[in-house]
Amino acid sequence: MMSKSNKHLVMSLSYLGISWALLFWLHFSTEPNIFTHFVAIPSLLMFTGYSAYQIINKRV
Repeated sequence: MMSKSNKHLVMSLSYLGISWALLFWLHFSTEPNIFTHFVAIPSLLMFTGYSAYQIINKRV
């Protein structure tokens, strides 16, 4: 049986992997646009990283 901290770690890494894979796909599949490539996608990468951090530190 997994402890809650290991469960949160696995869930966080899964979320991060899926989110970042989709964002990298979006980065390479959209037409060149300065805002998208230098503002929106990096911001989404940081926000998903922060969300993954929050999942790891979830106290139940």
